[in-house]
Amino acid sequence: MADVYRDQPEPAVSASGQEAKAAPASDEETPSVEMKQEAASPEEEEGAALSKEESAAPEPLSGEAVEQPGETAAVATGEERRRPAEYAATLEHLLARQPQPPLDAESLAVRERLSRLRTDVTTLLTDWRWGALSREEAASRLVPLLDFSPLSQWASLVAAHLYEIDRAGSLIPVWQALIARGDLQDQKQEQRPRQDSNPAETPLGKARRLAVLMLGCYKEAELTNLLGRLALDPQLSLYAAQALLRQNTLLARQTLMRAVKEAQGWARIDLIDTCLKLKQPGFFDLLLALGLEGVPGLEAYVAPSLYRTIPLEVYLNPPPEVTVPSRLIQHAALVCYYVCLESIQSASVQPEQPPLVFERELLPLVEALFSSARRYGSWPQVVALHQFALLLGRYWSGIARGLIREPRVIQSVTGCLPLMPEIERWMNGPARDILLVALSERDERAWSPVVRTLLDLRELRLCAPLLNHLESVDRLESTQEAQRLGLACEALAALGERRALEVFRRLLTEVVALPERTALAQRADPLLPEDEHVPGSVLAVNVLRALALLGVSESLDLVVQACRDFDPVVREAAFEALMKLDASGEQWNSRMAMREALSDPAPAVTALACRLAAQYRDRESLPALRYLLQSRPSVREAAAAALAQLEQAVA
Repeated sequence: MADVYRDQPEPAVSASGQEAKAAPASDEETPSVEMKQEAASPEEEEGAALSKEESAAPEPLSGEAVEQPGETAAVATGEERRRPAEYAATLEHLLARQPQPPLDAESLAVRERLSRLRTDVTTLLTDWRWGALSREEAASRLVPLLDFSPLSQWASLVAAHLYEIDRAGSLIPVWQALIARGDLQDQKQEQRPRQDSNPAETPLGKARRLAVLMLGCYKEAELTNLLGRLALDPQLSLYAAQALLRQNTLLARQTLMRAVKEAQGWARIDLIDTCLKLKQPGFFDLLLALGLEGVPGLEAYVAPSLYRTIPLEVYLNPPPEVTVPSRLIQHAALVCYYVCLESIQSASVQPEQPPLVFERELLPLVEALFSSARRYGSWPQVVALHQFALLLGRYWSGIARGLIREPRVIQSVTGCLPLMPEIERWMNGPARDILLVALSERDERAWSPVVRTLLDLRELRLCAPLLNHLESVDRLESTQEAQRLGLACEALAALGERRALEVFRRLLTEVVALPERTALAQRADPLLPEDEHVPGSVLAVNVLRALALLGVSESLDLVVQACRDFDPVVREAAFEALMKLDASGEQWNSRMAMREALSDPAPAVTALACRLAAQYRDRESLPALRYLLQSRPSVREAAAAALAQLEQAVA
């Protein structure tokens, strides 16, 4: 194997010796893939019919909830609408993906809790039927009764018991009233929701999500249409999609597929995961086409379900007589790319289990991917093939050292090894040219995978297009653009390109406008995602990290200036760079910036300044450190550690 693929550090292994799972174009529309299959079952024929645009459909779904007689849908607040789509409901979805131990439904505590729930809800239902409660009163009484934690463990069990109590659906108006309240009503003491708050953990949040699940117990067309609208809300899409799946009617399946096309971000991910559970081959084309679009920055969360369910080999290398849209071919390759990337980089929560990439047979997939790369010559196949080669090299290293003994992994890796010499030769030749051409086309989706792959390959021809791109930037349009520019800075620094120093200087002074930012009052808390200064902060942090990696002392004045930025995240990055560029504190302006930061309003920045004072052995900082030790509990530990080191050094 090439140097980049051999001698890879082996994956972490558990005590038993098993490997750890790694840490988390314009195409014309053409007919779908023609696959030779046996006679389809009635359910598969129904699924194929539903994937057609011309299939009969209910009333159009819209992003805005519309009140109709007898139903009300939740409407997002103005604050939620201003948030970028990729931030909406992120914390809730990440926590929902954490593995939870199964709930023992036969345990005494669980049975007692469900018995109390049955009694209380039955009483409430009786009062509701006899008119003793209004709809709002009944909804308010339900909120404390449905406060089950964690909701992901209890949801299905509680919904089943509630349905047994109310099979007639008398409480449907009450469930609708709960949904209409909105999560923010449970945070009255806060004028705005915290960025790191999880609405699914509040009593009202839990009740609303259980209410959405309850609507799926009743197969009424009106409720199906309501669930279709709720499925577009990333806060409720996880539960609305499950409710539509539980309805399992023709209208519910139509609503699911049509909602997938309209949803964005986490809502689209939830809907695609749910549609894949139907296991209908007729849906695969549509789900693969939409799966990696409309989810910026979240592709790694939708790729695993596509990888497990869809026969990607069929799309990667179809027979000559089969016409496959190029978008499907590229998306199949990108699914492999994100799955391999996750298997290599993410830390495992279950070290005894092989990573996701080994959940299917690798040899046919690698063969199809390699054939597709040579046949079509597009960048998605190349970056995916590179990640497969990295993964195989890493695991072969562990197998050769006797550290990996999982039979499934050994069989998959050793089966692919005969392909590696040919893959190596191709990656060192045509593959690099394909990536460089893709980089010159300025495809936003290709930027990060292509740059990272060329950086892994230590391709020096990468420097010229990156420098040209950075020199052409005059202003920032979005956070995504700032991230792409930051990756370019990181790549140039990693390749040791000293010509990038002047480009970095211009980015900080003119594009980020560092002199103007330092004139603003320093903040203690990070900026909110919707703040207009966020793109500049993202780029500034990446440039500072690139300067530290490049290790050029001529950039010290820029770093010291960034130590006085108004954003605490930028100041942190600046002091981390200062620790590397002036490790001994020889420059007077470095020491002055450190002393000023001992009174910084952000505790994290002050803690870094304490570390730097100890690193510089700066005696002038002793009074300030003693004052911090007594006056600021948030940095007391860092001040105490720095004070002990300094007193020992000057003794």
